[in-house]
Amino acid sequence: MRKLIVLSLIMLMACAPLSFAGICTSVDSPGYLTAASSKFIRGIGNVALSWVELLRQPVINENKWEGVGRGIVHTGVRAVSGALEVVTAIIPGAKIPQPDPACPTDLVNMNRSA
Repeated sequence: MRKLIVLSLIMLMACAPLSFAGICTSVDSPGYLTAASSKFIRGIGNVALSWVELLRQPVINENKWEGVGRGIVHTGVRAVSGALEVVTAIIPGAKIPQPDPACPTDLVNMNRSA
């Protein structure tokens, strides 16, 4: 039973980036339901993947110690902006400042500069 649970979690984590495919582009959609749900899902993704900034920032910065500091700050910023998006998802027109990149799936692209 435990092996089945672990395998299921691994499969869910492997398929997670595919679920964000059209989310980041449809946040500014004119349709209320599409924009609200996209904003909610992007917020959940940013909160859930905010810890990736701790690993990403030291890799993309030349000074590794500066990258560690930036990673801590960017982790907090991404988590707070994601939480604010979740809370304000019922108001899709409310603009929340987003970290760069705004889409959680773009965090894995290590070639982008901060």
